[in-house]
Amino acid sequence: MVRKIVVRLFIGIVLVLLYLPIVWMIVFSFSDTPSFSNWNGFTFQNYIDLFTGQSSNASRIQEAVVNTLFVGACTSLLSTLLGTLGAIGLHAIHNKRIKAVYSTSNQIPMINSEIVTAIALALLFNLIATVIPISEGTWIETAIKLILAHTTFCTPYVLLNVLPRLQKSDYKIYEAALDLGCTPAKAMWKVVIPDILPGIVVGALLAFTLSIDDFVITKVNVTSFETLSTMLYGLKSGKHPLPADIKSLFSIIFFIVFAAIMIMYSPKRQAKQNK
Repeated sequence: MVRKIVVRLFIGIVLVLLYLPIVWMIVFSFSDTPSFSNWNGFTFQNYIDLFTGQSSNASRIQEAVVNTLFVGACTSLLSTLLGTLGAIGLHAIHNKRIKAVYSTSNQIPMINSEIVTAIALALLFNLIATVIPISEGTWIETAIKLILAHTTFCTPYVLLNVLPRLQKSDYKIYEAALDLGCTPAKAMWKVVIPDILPGIVVGALLAFTLSIDDFVITKVNVTSFETLSTMLYGLKSGKHPLPADIKSLFSIIFFIVFAAIMIMYSPKRQAKQNK
């Protein structure tokens, strides 16, 4: 009995430490003060200014949101494709030693410090620029450069989410589809992909989140392209508090992510997946 109380108390403390700052941010997003300590009355003005473009950083925020969502969506799509194909190829390897080498190689980018990856990508892009003249003048060129950098970072996470689903799947179903007349490509699309779809979806969402959240790789590799993380870094200069509309923006992002998680892990959805 005492052990259960201690365990629940410990879990409660951990949850409070995790979510109290987020709750605090959401509460103060309904106040027109940039401070996190002085409450200045309840108001929706920050959200109204954010959606109507009347806030002091409206144009900068809109540009950063568009850039972040575009790069995140493209990175998620490309990382999911590469990670899923990589997981299928890795699962098909029967030699245990070769399989272990590839598995370890996939985990190195995740364990490695992000600043090392950022510098390595910067050196690679500089090397490519000496061979192929690539300028960073246009928006699309910079976005493509950042998408490639983020894809390199996110693909191993997708592979790591898809591979366990493949290991749990029954290979005999794929063989049965081939015996019934399916081509390997059709059997893969009709049988294997639906079976591992939950892992693919989770990997895609994780890649999208990692891309949105990334700061180090973005800051090191591009200069004339602002995302939410680099914009936040630019606004938080010195000891100046964050603008009030920024708190509203990130509160909205939290609510969207929270709603997506609740939908994904709803009891009805889980019951359907277990059938």
